[in-house]
Amino acid sequence: FPSLAFLLFGVALALAFVVASDKVGKSIGQFRHNRPEITVKGVATMDVTSGQGTLTGSLAWRGEDFAAGRSSLAAQRAALLAVLKEAGFTDQEVVFAATDVTRYEPAVFVEYAPQGEGARNPIQRAPVDFNRFARGKVPEFSLYQSFTIESNNVKRIEGFARREVFLESGVTLSRNAPVYRLVKLSETKKELLEAAAQDAQRRAVTMVNGSGSRIGALLEASQGVIQISAKDRVGESDTNSIDLYSIEKTIRVVVTMRFEIVK
Repeated sequence: FPSLAFLLFGVALALAFVVASDKVGKSIGQFRHNRPEITVKGVATMDVTSGQGTLTGSLAWRGEDFAAGRSSLAAQRAALLAVLKEAGFTDQEVVFAATDVTRYEPAVFVEYAPQGEGARNPIQRAPVDFNRFARGKVPEFSLYQSFTIESNNVKRIEGFARREVFLESGVTLSRNAPVYRLVKLSETKKELLEAAAQDAQRRAVTMVNGSGSRIGALLEASQGVIQISAKDRVGESDTNSIDLYSIEKTIRVVVTMRFEIVK
């Protein structure tokens, strides 16, 4: 029967194609498995200077006279702004948040007076938590206002962070440690990645030299850790790290690259 013969012929061709494809796939896999290759790490570092500084702080007052507190806080805020202007900061570089107000009520304690035989002893008074209650017998008020100073002049930020400033009228000034950031990190990172890739290729060539082989095609490349540390304090760990408190920094970038070795 011709139709049955053609059918059997087609099945035979299909089976032959499957067997051939399987053999070719195994051959390619075996070739890849046996293909000599080398994996190396490339490192690049660069010293950079922070391009932006930020300093946060607050003004605080606490007392029984709310009106007096408002006046004191306003007066000392003006005094602080005068100091900042004298230091060279502009109005756009200093931002004050809205004032937070907290009212503290006096703490209340209940005592039992001893009466007759077997009378109950007075309850011992617990220490007063002045973060929750007033310090006297009348309500108290707490006024708190935070501020942020941000400038591209990092030396000016550093100078004000170290400057002694004393306010009056019961107003306290608090300042946090300044934070310094890099403003052109993307461009620097790209340059460092290129340098780290070139370093990895040089290392691979050095390791293969003298073996009668040479470095072939790049098989795989991946970015490793990026460390931003204080200048000359770069570590050798395999974890990312970012230093925020140094003006002068050192950036370290690591890449891993896998090359084919050609006989």
